Amino acid sequence: MGIAARLYQDGRWAERHSVELEATLRDSDWAPVDVTIEDLSNGGFRVVAGAELKVGDAIALGIAGIGTREASVVWGTAGIYGCEFVTPLSDADLRTAVSGPAATPIAFPKTPLPTPQPTPPVVEGWNASAREVKFSVRTRLAIIVGSAVLAWMLVFAIGYGLWALAGALLR
Repeated sequence: MGIAARLYQDGRWAERHSVELEATLRDSDWAPVDVTIEDLSNGGFRVVAGAELKVGDAIALGIAGIGTREASVVWGTAGIYGCEFVTPLSDADLRTAVSGPAATPIAFPKTPLPTPQPTPPVVEGWNASAREVKFSVRTRLAIIVGSAVLAWMLVFAIGYGLWALAGALLR
């Protein structure tokens, strides 16, 4: 009696190469992150990164010898991410990357990926935005002048105290 078995392919169409390559990844904010590529194929790579990436993030990976390639994050867990190249690597580029040439500086393009606009900090229990809480010109001027007068009074008080102390010690 024989046992029938079926083999299933997991949808990957390219042979993977186990590598330990140091590379530079640019996340969706275009910030450089040093990473280690664990495996590489024409269609994608698995990388260990110290940064937090989200599935669907557009990234760029700089690999010594072949330059920068755009990719997107397909999956991720515990700092290990699977990414797919936007344009698959050619066989020549894959051979160059896998052979691990001497490290050369990677020139990233001058135009970064679009970055999200910064959001103002949120203070718990405070509903007004920073723009709504502006003092009038008259109030701001009064605060500035009052602060200056108090600062000079403090300087004169310290000076008078030192003068009086010096006078008492010299008698």
